[in-house]
Formats: sequence, structure tokens, C-alpha cells
Amino acid sequence: MYADRPRRPPARAEAGYNLIELLMAMSLATIIFMSITALYTYQAESITAQSNILTTQRDASFALGHLNRDLLALGSNSTANSLVDDLLCPKPATTIRAITLDPKEGYVVRPDLNPNVRTLGITLFGSLDIQRRYETESISGKAVTLLDDGKLPATEALWNETFKTSRYLRLAMADGRSIMTPIAATSFADKTVSLQSAPPQMVGAQRCGYQGTGSGLKVDVAGFVRYRIIADTRPAAPTDGKGDPARTLLVREELDTDGATVIGALPLAENVVELGLYDAGYDADPAADVVKMQLLPTVEDMVKSDGSGVFGSDASARPEALRFVTVKLSVRADVHQRGLVHVERKQRFLPLLTYKLDDLGDGAAPVTTIGRRISSPSLVSRNL
Repeated sequence: MYADRPRRPPARAEAGYNLIELLMAMSLATIIFMSITALYTYQAESITAQSNILTTQRDASFALGHLNRDLLALGSNSTANSLVDDLLCPKPATTIRAITLDPKEGYVVRPDLNPNVRTLGITLFGSLDIQRRYETESISGKAVTLLDDGKLPATEALWNETFKTSRYLRLAMADGRSIMTPIAATSFADKTVSLQSAPPQMVGAQRCGYQGTGSGLKVDVAGFVRYRIIADTRPAAPTDGKGDPARTLLVREELDTDGATVIGALPLAENVVELGLYDAGYDADPAADVVKMQLLPTVEDMVKSDGSGVFGSDASARPEALRFVTVKLSVRADVHQRGLVHVERKQRFLPLLTYKLDDLGDGAAPVTTIGRRISSPSLVSRNL
């Protein structure tokens, strides 16, 4: 009875992927994902590397700008070398020099991994504000009363910031002589600056000093500042595998009138690994009619390890002969850049390209170095 009914075709198996096709799809997806991840990682590392370079360049330029400003003010409205300055009387208890170099100052992170990296301390003396000069109204003993002519600091805070006890007050006479004495105390209300010792008065055979009541003398404020690299010991500052500070700070320190005691410090830049000078030009014979310029290419030519030398700290120093100098700052990135091969510096005066923070892991920190030649106009004008 079913002979005439058409037969249904047999049911086929449902379409799908076999195991081989599934494995191939997963492999292809993995390759694509890994490629995207590698590309993203490469781009992220490239952006980080570029950001590190820009950061180091910015920090180095900022710090160098401060140092440039202070170097330009060397000896301005003060003295370049109190030992040989015949116009300075009496001689201050502390020897004053416009610039003093100390090759023993400075902190280096992991010197074992970074050979031939050395830094130094640079102590400068000069007017801390070369655009402002004041005038005396009278002098009585140790007290110097300033003329209130509208040029004095307008507030007590500014007054105390200007006439600090860590600074010197310079009194300039009409004949070119000057008296430089440390400040002992100040009074904004009385417009008076008290000195550690009374300025000498010109009487009889005493030709060094001020005349009469001491009115009409020009007044400057000067002091010591020092640039050097120190270890960053602030809370949360990183350390290396040995527990030593792994980050450095370039600081501008204000020193007391002894030229050594730190009164305050201003951090200028992190991760500065080297502060140096080179190619200093100085007048070998200031008394000659023709300038005898001599070039000192390295720090070792400027100052010896015992403090002697043209820009040292002993009696042989001649900072007044400085005419120009090139200052150099090297700043490293904050972290290692993966894949960057560390190139050890074979000699001190070769370029510093990379910095190694630890002996484990891959890569090294790239280093940015900038330099600037700075002249010394105030020292040229004095020409002691």
C-alpha cells in the first residue's frame, strides 16, 4: 500500500568543525593576538623611551638654567678673591672666592657598574640679586641704617629673606674700596642691619673705612651657594639591591658665611649622574698688556685632589682669572629601557650614553647630556 509513496532521502549529519580545523583556528587567533600584543608593547615602550628622553632633557635644561644664572653673577658686587683684592678692607675672616671646585663632592649610584663616572661640587660667591642695590642713611657701630627711598624690601618677610644672617653686607665707598661683613641681625621696623663687627671708620692714618656718618654708601647683599649631587634619602625614595640610595638629586645649597655650613637646599633635578666643567679659559697673566688666555680642558687641570689649583681652595687659587667655562650635566632616565645595551665608559671624558642601576635584569637607563659655555663678565671687569 506504500508502493507509490515517494521515499525521503536519508538525513545527513549536521555541518561543523573537525578537530584539525579547530586547532588551526586557535593557532591563527593566538598568532594574531600575540602580534597585536607585541605591537602594543613595542609602541608603549617607544612612547616611554621618548617620554624619558624628553623628561631628562627638560630636567637638565632647568637645572642648567639655574647654574647659568649663578655663574654669570660670579663675583658681582662683591669680590672675586678676597686674598688679592686690594680694594677690600679689612679682609674678611673667611676667604672669599668667586668659584671653588671640590672634586671629592658628589654621590654616584653603583660606581662598580658605571666606571669612570665622577662628579664635583661647585661653590660660588656673588651678589644674590645683582639688579638691586641699596644706600646707607647712617652707620653707628655695628648698626647700618638703610635709606628708605622706596627701593627697600616692602614687607618684613621680603626684608628677612634679603638680609639673612647667612649672608654678607657689602658697603661700597666712592673711592672704589669696599667693606664686606657678615650680617648678625636685622630690623625691618628700624630699617637697620646689624653686622658681626663694626665697619672701620676713616680716621687719621686709618685710610680703610667710611667717612663721616657713613651716609650715601652703596649696599649689596652677597653669599655662598653650592651645586652638587647628593643621594636622595627622602621617604619612598628607591634603593638598589645593596640598600643604598638609587636616585640622586642635583641641589642648589645656600651656605652660611663660613662657606661650608648648609643653611638650605633647593632640589633642581632628579637622577643627575654627573656634574662637571671643562674647557675653562683663564687669563694666565692679568697684569700683561695683552691677554694671555690659557685653556684648561679638564677638571684635573683646574683643581687637584688636595684642593690646590687655579679653582681650588688653597692660596694658589686664582678664580679672578676665569674668563669662561663650559658646564656639563648628565641626567639618566628613571628606569631601565628594555633591550638597551649598557656601554661602560672606558675613559672619563668619553660620552656617557647609558647608566646601569643593578646587575640583574635586562637593559639600561639612557643618559642625556647637555652643556653650555658661560662667560664671566663681572670677573673680566674687575680683573684683579
